[in-house]
Amino acid sequence: MPGSYSLVVVWAICVVGGSALLHEFGHAWTARAVGWKVIGLHWRWYGVALVADPNGKAEQLWKVALGGLAATALLALGFPAGTVLPAPDSVLFGLGFAVNAALLLTNLVPVRWLDGGQILAGIRQVRWR
Repeated sequence: MPGSYSLVVVWAICVVGGSALLHEFGHAWTARAVGWKVIGLHWRWYGVALVADPNGKAEQLWKVALGGLAATALLALGFPAGTVLPAPDSVLFGLGFAVNAALLLTNLVPVRWLDGGQILAGIRQVRWR
């Protein structure tokens, strides 16, 4: 039984880290698609963050924010497929879904430094034009 707890901890660390990276890669892919120059990914106190030069296209910020959310949503939707496996695999995939669903919902909060706030600011900017 102690081995299964360590398996859950290792899986959780991999899911959280991998999910954060894929979320930021979603931002990076979208940033490139709208014409931004992606400079890199940097570690911040809250995790990984995309660093990009908007090349004078700041009005595309809401699209870039949606790119990360879309990557997290797709990842979250992929984990339930693994819940049909026998235990403990089904529990681990359920944990992967829960982590990604929580990351998605947290990032939807309309606070300035989260994706939800960036989307709201971008929509306001587009409406004012």
